[in-house]
Order: sequence, then C-alpha cells, then structure tokens
Amino acid sequence: MARQAGASGFTLIELLVAVTILAVVAALGWRGLDAVARSRDDASSAFTASSRLADGMQQLGDDLRHATSEGAGLPAVSLLGGGLFIVRRPAQPLGGDVRTDVSADVGLPPNAGELQVVRWTVQDGALKRSASAPTESRATLQAALQNPVAPLLTILPGVTTMQIQFYRYAGIGLLQQSGAWVNPGTAANAPATASATPATAASAAATAITLASSAMTPAAVRVRLQFADRPFAGELQRDFLLDDHE
Repeated sequence: MARQAGASGFTLIELLVAVTILAVVAALGWRGLDAVARSRDDASSAFTASSRLADGMQQLGDDLRHATSEGAGLPAVSLLGGGLFIVRRPAQPLGGDVRTDVSADVGLPPNAGELQVVRWTVQDGALKRSASAPTESRATLQAALQNPVAPLLTILPGVTTMQIQFYRYAGIGLLQQSGAWVNPGTAANAPATASATPATAASAAATAITLASSAMTPAAVRVRLQFADRPFAGELQRDFLLDDHE
C-alpha cells in the first residue's frame, strides 16, 4: 500500500518542468497579445491621421473653389510671408452658392457681398488655418492680408514645410495651349502686358506684397507638404484647379 501511495504523486522536477512550460506559453501569449494591441493602436493612429489629412485637403479645396479676385490689393490667392492667403466667399447656409444665377424675385442670399481672408501656413511642426470674420470692407480685408490676426487652428500635425506653386497659361484666349508651374513671388508670376519693360518688370518683382496684389488669378494651385514622421513620412503633393479662372 505504501508503494502505491508513493507512485501516485509528482516529483519536484516534474513540477518545475510543468511550471517552466506554462511560463514559456504565457510569455509567448503575452507577446502575441502585445503585438496585436500595438498593431491596433498603429492602425487607429493611421486612420485618424488619414481622416485629418482628408478633411484638411477637402477644406483647402473648398477655400480655393470659393476664391474670388476683387481687383488690386485683394487677389484671389497669394503667397505672403510663407503663408497661402485666399480671399474667398464665406460658406452659405443650406449649400447655397452666391455665384449661381438668381432671379429678380428671389435675389441674393443675405450677406452675399461679404468676403473673408483665409490663411494656410506651417507653424510649430503643424499645418494650420485661420479665417478672418466675413466683411464687405476692402480696408479690413486688406489689413487681414498684410497683418493677419485671426487665431490659427491646427489642421494636421507632423508637417515641417509647405511649398506653393501657381499654374499659369502661356497665352490668353485661344492661345492657352500650354503653361507652366511658377513660384509665387517671382517675376514669372507677374501679369504680362503688351507694354511691359524691364523697368516695370523689376518694379513688379520688388516686393511679394506688391506682386501679389496685382497678379492675375492662376489656373491652378499646387501644394507640397513635407511630413516629419510616420504615418506620412515623405512628401505629399496635391493640385487644385481654380474654377472659372484664366
């Protein structure tokens, strides 16, 4: 009886082996769960960043789509101090658009003559946007261009630089067969005239503000964003066509 009772138990070595196996299985399981959790967090971060990027590009496209030139001093788009400035019509309620033709009975929607200055810039490693209050005052709009005070809203973090180019056709009317991307703030961005002389060209390129105030609205705007780190390491380029321009 004593021999049978002793044979039914476990030795210390067997217990140690069993504990070791359980520890190895637990470690492998923890590593697997940790990898799954990390992958889930990375996917969630990438999805959030992609959503913010899509929303930001949609907002930028909406700003450019509603850009309007109001003559000298209020260009539709301009590059001043490293920021992209857009003079645009404010958003209309219920999807209204003041550019559409309206009958005399209906008339224009309220505040149809108001405009605002939108600014896109990169500061503190993030793409940011600001919008001035809608107004009909040209002086207020020009002040918003030259000295923007509207608070900046972070659109997309992780952006180091933003580069802007304008697309301009080589001719006018039926001669618009070709064109080129030009850098804002250069002589190539100035409006071409039949009586242009070297003196007037040099005067037009003297300052970016003077040039932007007189330049014609480009046919398209190219935006290049340089990202610092994941999930958008590298460069992103987007081209925006400006409706009904050139």
